[in-house]
Amino acid sequence: MAKEKLKVLLVEDNPTDALIVKKKLQKDSAFDYDVMHVVSGEDAIAALEKDPYDIALLDYNLPKKSGMDTLKDIKAKKIEMPVVMITGQSDEAVAVELMKQGAMDYLPKREGYEDSVPLMIRKTIAEFRAKYERERLQKEIALRKDELENINQKLMELDRMKSDFVANVVHELRTPLTLIKANLDNIDKGFAGEVQPQQKEIISDVFRVVNRLARLVSDLLDLSKIESGKMQLKKEVVDVVELAEEVLKGFDKVAVEKKVAIKREFPKTVVNIKADRDKLTQVFVNLIGNGLKFTDKGDVTVTIIDLQGEVQVEILDAGPGMEKEDTEKIFDKFVRVVAEKKEGTGLGLPIAKDIITLHKGRIRVESEPGKGSNFIFNLPK
Repeated sequence: MAKEKLKVLLVEDNPTDALIVKKKLQKDSAFDYDVMHVVSGEDAIAALEKDPYDIALLDYNLPKKSGMDTLKDIKAKKIEMPVVMITGQSDEAVAVELMKQGAMDYLPKREGYEDSVPLMIRKTIAEFRAKYERERLQKEIALRKDELENINQKLMELDRMKSDFVANVVHELRTPLTLIKANLDNIDKGFAGEVQPQQKEIISDVFRVVNRLARLVSDLLDLSKIESGKMQLKKEVVDVVELAEEVLKGFDKVAVEKKVAIKREFPKTVVNIKADRDKLTQVFVNLIGNGLKFTDKGDVTVTIIDLQGEVQVEILDAGPGMEKEDTEKIFDKFVRVVAEKKEGTGLGLPIAKDIITLHKGRIRVESEPGKGSNFIFNLPK
């Protein structure tokens, strides 16, 4: 395989030393060296301005323009190339100053130093290329970071505009929906004349659709409040057991109609936490309602566990269950992970998660296909 060609600028006023260095490089197997020899700092700068070089070997003691001054000129002209200073000076302060001025390394000009030149070149080239690659990657990362930050800002602005739009639409929908429900109720009660049985059925169907729209509007309003940070918690001391019992009473009729038993596994003592009662009620309603909705045969079990520093609530259903990948996205907005089409907004679980998070709690689901789902949330006391 052909060796890589390496252009070397050798700045050496002693022709004998220069010849020895050239011969050493000719015998080295690492590169195919193309050596340009000049005898002064002025000639070195002229050569560098004319052609690019991969590395420069620069003698410290040069006539007229010293090696140090030549090095400073190379750096001042922003010539990107590693420079190795060959110096007969044994003073450590000189070596430090050389590195400070931009030399990649230095080689003491002692007897037989020429033997070390090939190794020094290989080492310096490797270090320079690694340094160049690091700097290139850092610049690329910085550029990508700026681009990502700009994209993120635009996405955040679009998200804010979306949230504002949804909030405005929701507010506009609430009033007409309320008016529709009130008028339907008046018609249903006969305030606009006697209602025939067939008309009653039609009104009942319309009521069901209007109520579904009202729930969607309410969920969207909650979601927009959470996303905009406008949802405030009104915390008070809440007995979780009492609250759960209160919510479950509202589901007794639904459970009886579906022939699904609701089991309670509650502590016999009071379990108090600091929480927003209304918001926590919403979480129980969403999770228990979800469990009943997907359980056609079996039980829904609500468990409350009094732990040290927190309370754990579990709602276990006997529904179809979920695959592992579905449990990871069940709390995403508008996501449905079951094949069956069940009535709902698709926002109950995301809202429940956001409310739990606002309380500095956590929520998760454990599920397997055919074995139901267990929704578990923990809240600090």
